[in-house]
Amino acid sequence: MENFDMEALKEPASRYTLTTNSLNDFLDKLKELFVENSNLIMDANKTDIKHNKKQIKVKEFIEIIEKYRKKDCVLKDDERKIVIYRGDPYLTLHICLQAVTQRTKVLLFQQNFMLGVNEILLKIFNEVLEEFKISNLINRVENFSVQSFEKVKNFYDEVIIIGDTTTYQMLNDDNDVKFYPYNNIALYCNSDELEKLQEAIYIYANENEYEIEIIYADDLNEAIELINGDEQKSIAVLLTKTDDDKEKFFYEIKNKEIFVNENPFKKEVGKIYNYLK
Repeated sequence: MENFDMEALKEPASRYTLTTNSLNDFLDKLKELFVENSNLIMDANKTDIKHNKKQIKVKEFIEIIEKYRKKDCVLKDDERKIVIYRGDPYLTLHICLQAVTQRTKVLLFQQNFMLGVNEILLKIFNEVLEEFKISNLINRVENFSVQSFEKVKNFYDEVIIIGDTTTYQMLNDDNDVKFYPYNNIALYCNSDELEKLQEAIYIYANENEYEIEIIYADDLNEAIELINGDEQKSIAVLLTKTDDDKEKFFYEIKNKEIFVNENPFKKEVGKIYNYLK
């Protein structure tokens, strides 16, 4: 059953202006509510962990909010965008803050990931929007489906997919879709001794909704060529026992975050782009 209000999707967002001072006031209030509701967020995370393994830190939400103090407010003229992604809550907060600072109406299509935390996060965010008399800016649909997408896509100017290559490949033939990678991993291992580590990385990635592809190649040169040729990957991982291979990987992999024999999950948040530009 669909959980969106069709009339609300048709209507424009309210007009508003954010000065530097009013944006800071907005961020102060948002930060205050995240702190006040930290127990609710963590309780929701405990429920989500029964289905997904991702551990949320309220401190990381606060750090994300602080990053937007230095953002300019580019207030556009009633732009509307659909954003389809798996539902990483840190990414949710970034998208919402970009929507506010760029006055872009956003419809979030989320997959079945971290639904409890996202619900609390959006409830907090919409409470602050209401206090600042900003209405109908952010709407959300749980559990993306092509049927739901087809019903609403004509109300929006652009479709953005973040990290979800399967949905991108499914929709891109018939729609003008923009794709951004987010924690999309290519992993190559050329050491039998490190295959258990490869398996552990693969399992952890799947538990936390990171897209991961194990590269099967005859040698490192072929693996590097495959990884460099895949624009939908943002992270390149090499597991090896050979110093020359480590150096070659660092030198020849282009436009990716590179991890050699180290944890690719040590950052809480993946690379963030200006999705709504």
